[in-house]
Amino acid sequence: MDTSPAGAMGEPVIERLALTFFDAEQLATAIREASIEHHQLEAGDFRGELRGLLAGPVSLNSGRYSRMLRALGWLPEGAVVLGAILDAERDGCINGYRFGARDLVCYPAGAELDYLLPAGTHWTALQLPGTVLGELGLSASLFDKPRVFPASLPGSARLVNRIARLAGARSGTRVADWHAELGALAAELMLVVHNDQGRGGRPSYAERMGLLRTFERLVRERIDEDLRIPALCAGIGVAQRTLEQTFRDQLGISPRRYLTILRLHAARDALLCGADVDIASIAARCGMHHPGRFATEYRALFGESPSATHRTNGQRP
Repeated sequence: MDTSPAGAMGEPVIERLALTFFDAEQLATAIREASIEHHQLEAGDFRGELRGLLAGPVSLNSGRYSRMLRALGWLPEGAVVLGAILDAERDGCINGYRFGARDLVCYPAGAELDYLLPAGTHWTALQLPGTVLGELGLSASLFDKPRVFPASLPGSARLVNRIARLAGARSGTRVADWHAELGALAAELMLVVHNDQGRGGRPSYAERMGLLRTFERLVRERIDEDLRIPALCAGIGVAQRTLEQTFRDQLGISPRRYLTILRLHAARDALLCGADVDIASIAARCGMHHPGRFATEYRALFGESPSATHRTNGQRP
């Protein structure tokens, strides 16, 4: 951790964390005061970087991960969020909208968050409490709903560059300089919002992401059962072809594969709790009744065996 002495408004305090395995709890703390659940969608060893910066009441977080993630949850109640995609090899999806490199995203306070983050995407998120919005001359109405501002929108690229400079602050940065950059950012945000209002609506993928959430909710309710995709489609009230096409479009995997991923994540959560229960029982509780197949799938997704996870008894370094 790098820290600097506290100033009148709080000098920027910088924290860095290197992730060497998938740990949903550490990922959930990436955005302060938020409640977010993560799922690793791609098999293999997980590596990641998290960086936090706190300057008085304003916080800024950024990260980059080696595997594709899906995240669902809620953002902080007391602050709006201005996010920037600093780098991305592939488009992702957030709250029903596609996003790519150098795009901006705005969220209201307490907004629901639902995103698909491709591997290697470098993101950053700036949290602005209501009192700071007032000091910057910004209205909370600018953040009345989640929005994606594309890199092609006039002014958007400059705003992303400013956020990148804020995120790149080093230990010992003068707080006056940091907040001056924040004030310039606020002025450019007003311009970007004005330009966005004149370009018409963007196509939304909200219905498709809603279908994915319905599928996931149904699986969680019946995760110990021998679930079949046709039966799940009947429970949701959608044609199997539609469900499969939605999964291909949004996540790049099949519903059956996502069902397996949800089961494996449920088992990992139980193993990390350190409960004194045998691994086969945990796997069966999550709907995986073939121990050998479970162990193979688990190792392929998380890069370690179920027994290695269980031996930690929930105590990770």
